[in-house]
Amino acid sequence: MVSNPVHRTPIHVADPAALQSLIEALRPEPVLALDTESNSFHVYRERVCLLQLSTRTADYIVDPIAVDVRPLGEVLCDGRETVLHGADYDVRCLRREYGWQLPRLFDTMVAARRLGRPGLGLSALVEAKFGVRLSKAHQRSDWGRRPLTREQLVYASLDTQFLLPIADEFKAELATRNLAEQAEQEFKRIAAAVPKERIFDTEGWRRLKGARELDAAGKVVLRALWLAREARAAQEDRPPFKVLGEPTMVEIATRRPVTRQDLEAIPGISPQVLRRLGEAIDAALAAAASEPARAI
Repeated sequence: MVSNPVHRTPIHVADPAALQSLIEALRPEPVLALDTESNSFHVYRERVCLLQLSTRTADYIVDPIAVDVRPLGEVLCDGRETVLHGADYDVRCLRREYGWQLPRLFDTMVAARRLGRPGLGLSALVEAKFGVRLSKAHQRSDWGRRPLTREQLVYASLDTQFLLPIADEFKAELATRNLAEQAEQEFKRIAAAVPKERIFDTEGWRRLKGARELDAAGKVVLRALWLAREARAAQEDRPPFKVLGEPTMVEIATRRPVTRQDLEAIPGISPQVLRRLGEAIDAALAAAASEPARAI
């Protein structure tokens, strides 16, 4: 019997004693729901910032910034079933940071797709089964910042509170419709996913919208901005798009402003951008103006 998830308060795990208590509580559980929150929207080098776990009667929020969570691998990787929604990203993150591999994975998004559900997102599935509409208020929270608010903790816990009963329903329907074996093969493929190394493509500027229409000098500017933005993003541990937006880069390369006033008139150029990249922008424009036009 599953307790009503809507009325459950998540247990915050942020110290070694609480983590050990959690491990002991999880040992007898044959199936767990799992999710993660990372901070990729806010930093250059992302990391796992929260682990959400649910049993049939309780929900836990584990803070890997506050406590070493590697001992959790004892129970997460020992062969019990683990239910996730849209598991591919979580699987790669957990393997990258902790070396964990989830041997028996059930992905409710994959199951929903196999069953032809009209809505594949977790919110749609929860609303259809429970009549509960999940908030998206903290969808892009900076999960790496501390302290976390009570609202953030509740929001995060909702990503696993409903997964086990949804998985129960999907397992039964997959079996009834003889789709369980196909789904299982896809679960195994996802569970075996390996982390993707972040490799900066020095020629990635060519794929930006508007890059192909630039003249030779404009391409020189855009390439220089692309390289300078990446270097600054890595130095400041910020996502590149927060250092300088791509439409703004293309606009600078298109207009090639001569004066500071002309540069400041370009959408996306703020005092913060000029502090971070003003010299690099000036250097890119100067290089394009002084060098003979050449194909790149």
